[in-house]
Amino acid sequence: MKKIDPKQTATLLVTAALGLCAANSASAYELHPFGTNSPAVDFHGFASQGFLYSSKYNYLADNTTDGSFKFSEAGLNASINPFPRTRITAQAFTFNVGDVGQYDVVLDYCLAEYTFSDKFGVRAGRIRRPAGIYNSIQDIDLARTSVLLPQGVYDARWRDFSSTIDGGEFFGSFSLGKGGSLAYEVYAGVINMADNGGVARNLQDGLPPAPIGSYDSINQCQIYGSQLWWNTPVNGLRFGVSGGLIPDFGYKFAVTPPFGPGPIHTEYEIPFGQASAEYLWKAWTFQAEYYTYNVSGNQFITGNIPITSSDTRTEAWYASAAYRVNKWLEVGTYYTESYANTKKSTDFTQYQKDAALSLRFDLRDWWIFKVEGHYIHGTGLLQDSQHNPSQNDKGWFMLAVKTTVSF
Repeated sequence: MKKIDPKQTATLLVTAALGLCAANSASAYELHPFGTNSPAVDFHGFASQGFLYSSKYNYLADNTTDGSFKFSEAGLNASINPFPRTRITAQAFTFNVGDVGQYDVVLDYCLAEYTFSDKFGVRAGRIRRPAGIYNSIQDIDLARTSVLLPQGVYDARWRDFSSTIDGGEFFGSFSLGKGGSLAYEVYAGVINMADNGGVARNLQDGLPPAPIGSYDSINQCQIYGSQLWWNTPVNGLRFGVSGGLIPDFGYKFAVTPPFGPGPIHTEYEIPFGQASAEYLWKAWTFQAEYYTYNVSGNQFITGNIPITSSDTRTEAWYASAAYRVNKWLEVGTYYTESYANTKKSTDFTQYQKDAALSLRFDLRDWWIFKVEGHYIHGTGLLQDSQHNPSQNDKGWFMLAVKTTVSF
């Protein structure tokens, strides 16, 4: 059997999305595979291409100091409601951010959902992980003003870790009368991370140069969590809280003797939490979120002998505002701070502070264009310290441009 080239498949996926966008504008493409009177299968798609330029460091993509087009994504999804209160949906997705993703085509989500009532429903399969305002809709460029979401909370390179899980969840909402309403989601499953995903790349970049250091693999890990949203009596105002636990995060690598002990494996526990607030008022959108997680555990050598322990807390927050000027222009800004290790919060290599200004142009219902400027202080999110070392504590600039077509 001929091996499928992921890059060729990705090209076909992008071409299909572009063609369907041009043919159908903002409307879904609909098929009736089981007859004209049968439930329709609705197709949607999108394709994005971006450009990144930074003044001092190569950030997110490699070689951004010279400008990089390694910032793109595309997806095709289909959904059907075969029975009352039942939905089946799936999406194929490909992306590239620097050396992450590399246009591998993945099954982004594939799930079946049944809603018993407004108060209780269930979905299972490969599901989107609910967390905060944007985690489950990171790929929907139409849903936000900015090119880049605040990276300490929604890292563009960590999609395989943060976006989906294989498992299931319960969901529903309750009316509180004059107190508004509550919506909940409770989930459990496993995370399958790729060796070219953002977490794996971060681990690989933290090892000594080859052949001294070598990466082996990253484990499938369990995850449990929940999210609660309070839709207040004030129109457009809501508050959310989410959290959970990854009890068994681990990976394997080696440091060649005499520079190290040889094969090493890790066992970490990662509790995490997030708080969110959003207010939609007239043409304004105001948002703020706080995110934190703690990594604690040990590294072991052959014989399950512990050699080092870790207890590191990471946190990030942002506040944003956006204003819809007219039907074709929206302006937005945010300020965000992230700390890779809160115990070293004054070390510029451990924090990153980012002030962003965004312009969004809605050229058509199905075509948007964005341009965004960043002033960044600190290098806590660079990741690749071997090839991209921190130089000093002076600020630096970044330009992000992106265009997206969708149907």
